Amino acid sequence: MARKLQLKIDYFDEYHMLAIVSHLKDYRLAYHINQALGSHLKKFDDLAISDGDEQNYTWYCCHEKENHMRLYLIGNSDKGGKLIPSRKEIDFFLLIKNAINTEKVNDILKEIRSIRDVVGVFNQQMELIKDMDVLLELIELHELEQFKGKQKR
Repeated sequence: MARKLQLKIDYFDEYHMLAIVSHLKDYRLAYHINQALGSHLKKFDDLAISDGDEQNYTWYCCHEKENHMRLYLIGNSDKGGKLIPSRKEIDFFLLIKNAINTEKVNDILKEIRSIRDVVGVFNQQMELIKDMDVLLELIELHELEQFKGKQKR
């Protein structure tokens, strides 16, 4: 009898997501995160998602060269609706790609909690979000579009 081999792919293995509740504007939050973490989040074109009507969500990106980690600050709100409707109480998501370890993620979490106008920050379990794998693909495609034709410095 032939044995079946199963390949289990974890799309979220290299990602961590922090959910942020804050009344700050996106550029102010990005500024405070940059100050707290010593990062360089920079605003790029909004993440556009077309579902009949086009919705645009703020999108900031930072590449940490020394540890190859990437940070994405993504707004959860647009006048047309929420990026992740099941998390309507969340204002922003900080997506961390290639984090060295969970200790680094916890350090980032603590630093963001120390920002004065941040009401709450917590780890978001990505497995519980419907179509999260599709959203990750959209984010990666958006990143490719933003950096297409630009040389690395």
